[in-house]
Amino acid sequence: MAKPQNKILPAEGIQLNGRLWLEYEGHRFFGPGPVQLLELIEETGSISAAAKKMQMSYKKAWDIVNNLNTTTITPLVITATGGEKGGGSTISPEARELIDWYKQLRQRFTLFLEAETQHINKH
Repeated sequence: MAKPQNKILPAEGIQLNGRLWLEYEGHRFFGPGPVQLLELIEETGSISAAAKKMQMSYKKAWDIVNNLNTTTITPLVITATGGEKGGGSTISPEARELIDWYKQLRQRFTLFLEAETQHINKH
């Protein structure tokens, strides 16, 4: 099959780009935003503090956490209600595994985009 880019695209300067996220039943649920939120929950021990660091409302952060916890087989965020030590949140070991896997997937995705960009610009 002839390469259409030979006749259509400039010889150099084309950049292939893309985004990577996971969907379940047609709805995005895991990508850069949720990964950042989970890592900030891990760092701060709080959904509220993580939301503030992301300049996001607590409600939006809670909705993301709730969506993650109801979509995955095991909860990714574990919450504790107030008490003597107060409330708090942490991420599960499964959340850390999913984050690490997603980051590796993103690295492979980036390598794919770079390789295809080189291929496009070689025509």
